[in-house]
Amino acid sequence: MKNAVYFQSGGPTAVINSSFYGVIKAYCNTDKIDILYGARYGLEGLIKGDLVKIEKDISKYDEIQYLNGAILGTARRCLKDISIDDGYQKVLSTLKKYNIGYVFVNGGNDSMDTADKLNNFFLSIGFDCVVIGIPKTIDNDLVMIDHCPGFGSAVKYVVRTTMELFLDINAFNPGRVTVVEIMGRDAGWLAASSVGAKIFGLGPDLIYLPETPFDIERFIDDVRRVYNEKNRVLICVSEALKDKDGKYISMDEKLDSFGHVQLGSVSKYLVSLVEERLKLKTRNIEFSLVQRCASHLQSKIDREEAIGVGEKAVEYAINNKRGMVSIVRDSDKPYKSHFELVSLSSVANAIKHLPLEYINKDGNYVNDAYLTYIRPFIDEEEININSGLLFLKK
Repeated sequence: MKNAVYFQSGGPTAVINSSFYGVIKAYCNTDKIDILYGARYGLEGLIKGDLVKIEKDISKYDEIQYLNGAILGTARRCLKDISIDDGYQKVLSTLKKYNIGYVFVNGGNDSMDTADKLNNFFLSIGFDCVVIGIPKTIDNDLVMIDHCPGFGSAVKYVVRTTMELFLDINAFNPGRVTVVEIMGRDAGWLAASSVGAKIFGLGPDLIYLPETPFDIERFIDDVRRVYNEKNRVLICVSEALKDKDGKYISMDEKLDSFGHVQLGSVSKYLVSLVEERLKLKTRNIEFSLVQRCASHLQSKIDREEAIGVGEKAVEYAINNKRGMVSIVRDSDKPYKSHFELVSLSSVANAIKHLPLEYINKDGNYVNDAYLTYIRPFIDEEEININSGLLFLKK
């Protein structure tokens, strides 16, 4: 009987540990896997043979389904071409040493590329090992999946926090121009979710996303128009805004470990524009890491599906199926979904952008169709605010 190993990769989320819990739960309910190991600090743990044995007792791990972060540790280590990267052979050595026949990779775009490379390597040398990708990213930019575990909880955080910011800035007249910067390297899914605050009348006035070219003059005109009407402006933007030439409007010269451009603070750049051009008081706010680690605002569906993809990964693996576990939406209301297996090669390094059909023609807001898309994740009965506009105008 073969053993299995699971590792976490890339940026943590509020539910990545829920997926780990799902893997453990399925392991405890099968007799097809002898020992389940966890690799510490992602791929590095697999390369160095830094593994921890998981006990076959789910009660010992109940709490981790509610914890944010990456409880095993994570890393942004990627595999390069096999001709120049000795990581492949080191991973192989670890797998042989521990008699591992199943590898579970829990991560996003680059992590699925790592999973795909490992899978292809094993097949090329005839090594009997099944690789399964378990999706995770708050950016929601994996292809071949309706939405990614981690995204729903980040959406819930963004919606509730945007509402609270609205109440704060609405308390002053005249107020400031407030620019809120939200994660999303190349896709605007998460920044667009700030529209969810609109359900309670506490939404942003303007939303800008990387899927439409950012025009400085139009931005200044938009801010001027809203401020003249309301004496304050709440703006939500993606960290990855781009101009008509596809260039990030705010970036530095550094590259991350995957070779991606490091983004600068777009919110600081935009408030400096407003101060210079409109002479208005401003404030910039970056949700930063909090939007991905707010476990106190875990989305119920997000947690359930994160556990589900972990369980399903084990089911696929012991049936000798390779690929990434995908979530398919069946209906919006009532919300229903199911899991399917998609090929790793179709997911690796691909980016799913927010469809333009969700964005208004002026490129400064999103429509109700997108609100329908995110609504299942935000737990409205839990985060609702009904008295925000009881005395003051919007």
